[in-house]
Amino acid sequence: MTPRAPAMAPDERRAAIIASTVPLLRDRGRAVSTKDIARAAGVAEGTIFRVFESKDELVDACVHDAFQTESLVVRLLDIDDTLPLRERLAAAVSTMQDYLRGIFSLMSVLQATGRPMRRPHQGEDPRREAANTAVDQAFVALIGADAEQLRLPAMEVVNYLRMITLSSVHPMLHHQGSSAQELVDVILEGALRRPEGGGN
Repeated sequence: MTPRAPAMAPDERRAAIIASTVPLLRDRGRAVSTKDIARAAGVAEGTIFRVFESKDELVDACVHDAFQTESLVVRLLDIDDTLPLRERLAAAVSTMQDYLRGIFSLMSVLQATGRPMRRPHQGEDPRREAANTAVDQAFVALIGADAEQLRLPAMEVVNYLRMITLSSVHPMLHHQGSSAQELVDVILEGALRRPEGGGN
């Protein structure tokens, strides 16, 4: 007789349902059924409604999860800090682009298939501020001792880098397609041509 898998704790079950729902929402928007969600999560459909009061509440939980930055910070801190500065920052920008694309793709499909997606925690929120600070600190940590090469404070460089990264993937700015390396080069080198034969 095959032993039964141990039952998940309520928080684990909630997280598993959300993790299974987010890809379905990106693919089908609000048209996705709770039956399909249950199948993807490997639970009975009734289990969803024991965890969430309604499908709308589940969708809102998925939106909230999409904006969380804990996993983003972990990925940033996992970047090899022995790489040259340009490569470290390019890897960080690429990671940030992936994170932002995930949010924007979810926003777009939800807006196209039902009521607009509401960003969680409208207004001032200390948790949101702490999350943004953690992302900034991860970028600054990646710069590390190479901050001595910069003519601006590392935090200021990070602010510019994050702004240009956001603009590179924002669907309303029509300026998508720039690679992470191109963005880093613009921030580190600027847009002016360098004299031929000049040093780096």
